[in-house]
Amino acid sequence: MDNQFIEGDNRFYLNDRDNNMIAEIVFIPTGVNLAIIDHTYVDPSFKGQGIGKKLVALVVKKMRAEHRKIIPLCPFAKHQFDMTPEYQDILA
Repeated sequence: MDNQFIEGDNRFYLNDRDNNMIAEIVFIPTGVNLAIIDHTYVDPSFKGQGIGKKLVALVVKKMRAEHRKIIPLCPFAKHQFDMTPEYQDILA
């Protein structure tokens, strides 16, 4: 699968070939220095392909560039932060 992630308003998402959304991560900038990862979704038929991890990584990269720390409220994102030592510097 060719993962062409799209950046929207406070989200990254992935559509299938028919332009149906199959994955999404939503983040909320809060104040000047924080962002909350509120929601992560991957269509069940695409689970296990690392798409969710890639979505979290996109938000991490964007928030690092904006000098924001992240509060991962979404259980999936929190798990990724717990399992990824490289993310500890950006964890709020």
